[in-house]
Amino acid sequence: MFELIDSCRICGSDSLDEVIDLGEQPLANDLRLPLEEVPCLIPLVVVRCATCFTIQLTATVDPAVLFSDYVWVTGTGSSTREFSDVFCSEVLDRWETGQHGDRTSAGMVLEVASNDGTFLRSFQDRGWRVLGVDPAKNVVALANSIGIPTRCDFFGVEVAKEIRCQSPADIVVARNVIPHVEAIHEVIEGIVSVMPDDGLAAIEFHYAESILNGLQYDSIYHEHLFYFSIETLSSLCAQHGLVAFDVF
Repeated sequence: MFELIDSCRICGSDSLDEVIDLGEQPLANDLRLPLEEVPCLIPLVVVRCATCFTIQLTATVDPAVLFSDYVWVTGTGSSTREFSDVFCSEVLDRWETGQHGDRTSAGMVLEVASNDGTFLRSFQDRGWRVLGVDPAKNVVALANSIGIPTRCDFFGVEVAKEIRCQSPADIVVARNVIPHVEAIHEVIEGIVSVMPDDGLAAIEFHYAESILNGLQYDSIYHEHLFYFSIETLSSLCAQHGLVAFDVF
């Protein structure tokens, strides 16, 4: 169900310094009634790589356990629905000010871990073709039922190549998913593979400095393998040829 790492998932260094040990904890949202079986307890230990400075957990839980049937549905939160329009505007503003000629509409937007398609809906309403990829069968079914084309799969290079054969993705959105995946180089390379050379990737993550300064310890749980700074995520992306040019 889980494995413990002894080297950094980003650079392979075995110089991992412990930041905090929160003991053995059940998976988030694995709630049980009093007489039900006790949930599996998994170490919740945060470490920092002394070589590339990436902050990460030591325990890797099987993603099929975490994500095949996902509890959180994006569209249930009114603030999230409102932010989807703000996010869409911010991304398209950057697209339209880039080197894209008159390609301001009717392009292709791909979202990795798209959940129920709430964020893709905002792009679709503005004339863009959309496609979601998500491993959770329940939210994929919901997205497809409301007209957001969504593929049930874990995103990686092979899935990216299959999608690109149909249509390259001008814009790739990855909202708070990069910190969730152990095969992180595979996902970043997939993003690169699915885009044309002038493509735009919008990557959202929970900022490590905000977690530290706000004492947001409740954001530390097994789904969140990584806790990035601007520098560590930019360095990771640069390894795959992606250049960070803006932050919002």
